[in-house]
Amino acid sequence: MLISKAQFGFLDYFFFTIVFVMCLMIGLYFALGSKKHFSIEEYLFGGKKLNIMSVIFSLAATSISGSATIGQSMEMYAFGLHNWLVSGVSVIWLLIMHHIFLPVFYELQLMSTFTYLEMRFDSSVKKLASALYIITGFLVIPLTIYVPALSFEEVTGINLYIITVVLGLLCIWYTAIGGIKAVVWTDALQYIIITGSGIVIMIVGLKSVGGFENVWRALDRGGRLTFVKTDFDLETRGTIWAYVTSVVFIYLYQFGMSQSSIQRFLSLSSLRKAKIALWTHSFFCDIILYIQFIIGGVIYATYETCDPLTAGIVKKIDQIFPYFVQEKASLFSGFNGIFIAGICAAGMSTASTLLNTMSGTIYNDFLNERLKHFSEKNVGRIMKMIVVIIGIIGIIMVFLIERLGTIFAITNQCFAVSTVGVFGLFVNGMLIPKINSTGAKCGVVLSMLSVGFLIISGFNKEQDPYLPLRIDGCDFINNTSSIPSVSFLKSIEQVHANEPISWIFRINFQYFSIIGLVINITVSYIASTLTGGNTKIDQKLLATFIRKKSRHQMTSLLNDP
Repeated sequence: MLISKAQFGFLDYFFFTIVFVMCLMIGLYFALGSKKHFSIEEYLFGGKKLNIMSVIFSLAATSISGSATIGQSMEMYAFGLHNWLVSGVSVIWLLIMHHIFLPVFYELQLMSTFTYLEMRFDSSVKKLASALYIITGFLVIPLTIYVPALSFEEVTGINLYIITVVLGLLCIWYTAIGGIKAVVWTDALQYIIITGSGIVIMIVGLKSVGGFENVWRALDRGGRLTFVKTDFDLETRGTIWAYVTSVVFIYLYQFGMSQSSIQRFLSLSSLRKAKIALWTHSFFCDIILYIQFIIGGVIYATYETCDPLTAGIVKKIDQIFPYFVQEKASLFSGFNGIFIAGICAAGMSTASTLLNTMSGTIYNDFLNERLKHFSEKNVGRIMKMIVVIIGIIGIIMVFLIERLGTIFAITNQCFAVSTVGVFGLFVNGMLIPKINSTGAKCGVVLSMLSVGFLIISGFNKEQDPYLPLRIDGCDFINNTSSIPSVSFLKSIEQVHANEPISWIFRINFQYFSIIGLVINITVSYIASTLTGGNTKIDQKLLATFIRKKSRHQMTSLLNDP
């Protein structure tokens, strides 16, 4: 028989509710504190006086979204240990951010990173980049809301869409009224909740399967201990080449150079503090990532011989995580609530950050010139209204996101879109002086079309095959008719092996960003060369190591302001 859904008890509701109450209180506190005087700098940057630890926790919490919390664990479950390289290659993008991009942004002190593109190229490039960022945000926000809603539905049976609306409205409320201070301090609280809930689930899970040694043996038996895949194959998921050439740049842009990250770095009082925050937040991210890797291993060890997906107990592989928590909920009261609190905290921290930064981007890059005559009080109302509108659109788009595949794959494809377009512009701007506005726009358009083509063509492609999943140890099998026979699986493989489809349609999504970036930079350079190049440029807009300055000036520039 199918295990019945575990209903929340008193302590479950207590742990779950406390997250909501604390978020509301933080938002209300900063809203009341800013009631007397509103300023855009205060709303978006906290007056550049934010506490460094709160910024570090905020960066970490934003980086570890609900999709990462579940997605990384289930990636381990279905595809093995390859995703530890997310952490392994992080030192590469951190060094690039530390030495190349962060000093330029901090020196310029721009309210919107996209203003840099206007200074380097022209206003049309700025608006193009801003539009791409906003479009990507509209894809990511519903994903961050969908993941906790999906988990809550699995453990309580409450309708997914009801939960989505409640979570979305809460996030909209505290972000709109409290600004960046509410977002940062709420993120700091949520990071503690994410980490605490993850540690509890990890410890309980390890105890239930007999310790880490048993987990390791189960992963070994299941062929999931492939640490590094060295084969150079664009169709293979999780190779070292995919991480070094593609994932590095996704993380460099999303967690180092995105508007939300730069906004936090600039909220600190010195470049030195910003660099400390950059490296330290990565360390705190790694803590959560390794907790999630272990949880993924624990879940595999638990269901090594009775996979809930193959047995028909769950419909999607991403539901196995909440199903696991549901099964273990009887270990002590409140266990379900701790899990849901952590997932909700992760999702809301990312969503609130995007709401805040997208509202600032829309105002600064599209409305600022037209609303110059407005008082700051009226500007505040407009920015809060923008947050509400963005949030409502994000809630509506949840209905589309749930149809697009595994959480890990969706997240990476969304990030690839903005990395190819927006990050490519910053690379061209800071590192290649010859590229001009015409070339930059040509590169963005063609690279985005190429990646969009790869993503859309992948909709009809079979998902990457999971590593072996077993059901020979199940005491029961629910809906066995949905499990394909071995001969049927073989026939599918033979059909697809014989299809005359170009290899380009089979490229793994993890390579999309590097393909797009190469196209962007190459096309931009060629188009710029054909249109006269760029002969006049402000040296402050270039990376420090390629500026035409004396050694004394360079040393002075790199010192803290």
